[in-house]
Amino acid sequence: MKKHFYFLLMAALVCGLSLSFTSCKDDDKDNNGGQSEEQQEQQALEQQDLDNARIAVLDHLADIDEASDSVQSYMSQTFEPGIGLPDGDNESVRIVNTNTMELAAERFANIVGASIDEDTPSYTWADEKMGTMTYTKITDGTAWATVDVNIRQVPKLQKIIYRAPEMGDENGAFKGRAYYRFGDVVQRHNYVDLSSSQHEYWVCVRPAFGPEGKEDSHWACFERLTTNNYFIHTFKDQNWWIPKGLGEDMEHMQNLAEMIYAILNPEEWEKNILNNSNNKKMKMFHDFDKNKEAYHNKYFWQNVCKGWDQKAYIDWNTDADPDKNWEREKFDIWKILFNTTKEEMRKQINDPNIGLNLLYKGYSWVSKKNLEVHLWQANYKNGTGINSNMHTVTKTEPKAKLKGINFDCRMMGGNLDEYIGFFNNDGKMRWCVRFATGKELLDKGVKYSVKSSLFKKKVLESTSSTIYRYYQHVDPEGGKDLNKELEPDMPL
Repeated sequence: MKKHFYFLLMAALVCGLSLSFTSCKDDDKDNNGGQSEEQQEQQALEQQDLDNARIAVLDHLADIDEASDSVQSYMSQTFEPGIGLPDGDNESVRIVNTNTMELAAERFANIVGASIDEDTPSYTWADEKMGTMTYTKITDGTAWATVDVNIRQVPKLQKIIYRAPEMGDENGAFKGRAYYRFGDVVQRHNYVDLSSSQHEYWVCVRPAFGPEGKEDSHWACFERLTTNNYFIHTFKDQNWWIPKGLGEDMEHMQNLAEMIYAILNPEEWEKNILNNSNNKKMKMFHDFDKNKEAYHNKYFWQNVCKGWDQKAYIDWNTDADPDKNWEREKFDIWKILFNTTKEEMRKQINDPNIGLNLLYKGYSWVSKKNLEVHLWQANYKNGTGINSNMHTVTKTEPKAKLKGINFDCRMMGGNLDEYIGFFNNDGKMRWCVRFATGKELLDKGVKYSVKSSLFKKKVLESTSSTIYRYYQHVDPEGGKDLNKELEPDMPL
């Protein structure tokens, strides 16, 4: 009887513990919406991918440079339209001057990540947190396509019109020369909060150009990231700096790659353009007219290269004593922009196995528990025929576990030891890249004009300013009168 009693007692106890354990497990599932840890991690990964895509769409449509760094804040804020130029005085309708129907479709496809082309009659993109955009092909000769916009975060933007200048009222066309040209470099102070700023360098990858009807300029920043575009992940005693909110602009990543190739290989770049001048599929800076190549010919790129080679520019992040400016080390533009040398850039760009590697969008966790991160990368290499001038592009999504490696995205390029472990120590330099229009880079209170600086007259070291400008450092005579007609470039 005694043995039987103890058996029943133990059975009851085990049963009670089992019920209690099951109850705790059930409570845990209820607290997590019935999802396992793996399911939660997968959901977080999908959410991060969606957040990156949403930020990329906003970055195309609006000036989000001063947005708060959380995605929730992005979704709750409103921004001014930044795409294209206003249709006259109507800021809600934006004109994007585009030379062909094919490129109009491509530009919209790049915004929303859709598979559409010049034959697509219409397409509607929708997002529950943002709204809708409806693309419509136009066949009456007034435009290539229009986009009806209903985005909560950009309420003042109602319509985008893709058209060539001759289809409208020459919107964007101007006479003479623009203040900035390909390869010009500015130093901008990014105010990360109300009390402090961090400086960054931007290079012009697609200037305003009157003969193409393009009055907006486009700029790339890849030399360093400020705090709005990285976050620090800490585990035990190690830190990793991971990119975020970079956006996705395939058009101007391609322009950046082509520009670097042209500066390093001016004769080859020009030969490739001239040999394919009658091939519509051969692109020159996305949709520049190859018949106007003389305004950006090999002599122009040679002159830019000479300007970039001059060790005449100060990097204000050096450790030299700021109170002894005359003793501060001076650098060439290669060092300032790429954090490496011209020789190393030439090796990478001209190597058929390396090319130019750019990180965009940001990151997502493959597994936060395992410290495994997923990035987005675009690789540009020089091909042949229509793929020459760096028009061979491959998009990849590298993944790696952070444990045991360094990863610091704040200043990449030549700082290989800080990030190369993530990429299996392949020896290839990389840069995190962002893009902005000239209007988005303006100092507060400065009105945008193709004929003038983006910044107020420099008063203090902490103000934004021009570092290198073609019409100042290479051809000051050509910049004395910007109303003069453009001329084909010559050696200087």
